[in-house]
Amino acid sequence: MKKLFIISSMVALSASLVLADPPANFSGWEKVFEDNFDGTSLDKKKWNPTYNWGPTHNHRAYCAEENVIVSDGTLKLKGEKKVHPNANGKKAKFNNKEIPVDYTSGAIDTKGHFEVKYGYIEGRFKAPSQKGTWPAFWTLQDGWPPEIDILEIPASRKQHHYYLHYTDPSWYNSHGSAWDHEASFGGHKDDDVDRSAGFHNYAVEWDESTLSFYFDDKKFASYNRPTEIKQLSAQYIIVNLAIGGWAGDDIAITADKPAYFEADWVRVWQAKPAKPDTVRIFSMNFGTCMVRTAEDKLALGDCNSDAAVVTITPLSSTTYRFGFGDLSIDTPNESTEAGITMGLYKWNGGGHQKVVMEKQSGYEGSVVRMKMQHSNMYLRATTDGERVVQSWANDWEWNQMWRLLGKDDVVPSKDTTKKDTSVTDTGRTAISYLGNYASVYGTSVHYANDMLFVELASDLKNGATVRVLDLQGREVMRYKAFRTAAMNVRNLPAGVYHVAVTDGKRTELKRFTK
Repeated sequence: MKKLFIISSMVALSASLVLADPPANFSGWEKVFEDNFDGTSLDKKKWNPTYNWGPTHNHRAYCAEENVIVSDGTLKLKGEKKVHPNANGKKAKFNNKEIPVDYTSGAIDTKGHFEVKYGYIEGRFKAPSQKGTWPAFWTLQDGWPPEIDILEIPASRKQHHYYLHYTDPSWYNSHGSAWDHEASFGGHKDDDVDRSAGFHNYAVEWDESTLSFYFDDKKFASYNRPTEIKQLSAQYIIVNLAIGGWAGDDIAITADKPAYFEADWVRVWQAKPAKPDTVRIFSMNFGTCMVRTAEDKLALGDCNSDAAVVTITPLSSTTYRFGFGDLSIDTPNESTEAGITMGLYKWNGGGHQKVVMEKQSGYEGSVVRMKMQHSNMYLRATTDGERVVQSWANDWEWNQMWRLLGKDDVVPSKDTTKKDTSVTDTGRTAISYLGNYASVYGTSVHYANDMLFVELASDLKNGATVRVLDLQGREVMRYKAFRTAAMNVRNLPAGVYHVAVTDGKRTELKRFTK
């Protein structure tokens, strides 16, 4: 069972973070690519009018520029039952078998015009109804794999597929990308929605550790797979209408009934930089805080010293940068050995500088263990209480417990850091920063068994909106509460989130980590 904790932070919204409602409202994001397919021809400053490698791929259609049509505000990729004059007896391959190139269709991609690493890639499409067609919306980089499939419909129009294709990590780590060691994760979404009856939105949200897939602006699948996802570099976008291949040879396109794969728009967003939080990192065992030494090492010292002030910046849903002034927590020489004294160095973005926080259950306040991403070792105080080192998970575990204190919070005495024994008795964890529970103008917020419970203040007679947001301001859940709300957060990926409770006149944020 995953655990949550909340940190109280009464803030003015404009000064703390941007509240966003992805994917419907991207106020926490910036748009970096858009094509609404206005006009009467393809914008070749954004797109190539066929596959960048040539007009054929793993299906039976020759993809020609004349079958890429822009009219009435949409892109139309036209699939026809005819052999293109330039096919010249060409053959394609699907599953290592030769297949004829006896149809004509369309494809576009952004290779050489636009590529993106991390973000929210979305498009609004209407699939063709005919059997044997295989519309797709996907991304590639130089070399294969990897590949992100956002939309593929090879069969039923009430189902679409989504995947990440990658190289098996055991091979990739020694040899790099290899098509004959390809593996994948993902699946297919099945429902009663006919994707050929109208337009629907398809999207993927991608950061350094997680891929989340959306249909009609609702997230339906999320994968925290940093080992595989790290194989992705900047991606370009492909939209194509394949015929045959995976869709099979029972093809319903006829001479008088061509197929059309239509796109209303394609957009790409990237999250605006997250604003860091300021904390101090308090040792539960010694009652002192991590501090920056004159030698730019990590040691334990006075919590009220300026050397103890730390900024935490989210890098993804699971990893964070911890900054002491202009330097960041760093494992010297990228060492994976236990007992190495942790240092501070200028930020370079390596795994030896990225920290994963793990909430520790049963404690009052925000008690975590801190794991270095590259070594999977935990930060602990040495037994003399002088230095901070990385070490194995089961090595001096009581010296691996850290409480996050707000910059201006009173430093607790050592004997107040004991576990909250009421947790076992009640079965419901009172989640807080230093108080007994998180209070929002008299509204209380509690967590138990992957559920977030909200009890509104008595004066909120007209109810309030409860929103859960990540630290980049992206809304991941919303609930309209009148007296109480019970929100299932089981499917949220691990990370730090805010709870915003508002009645339109007042708002307070609480932070929790899953």
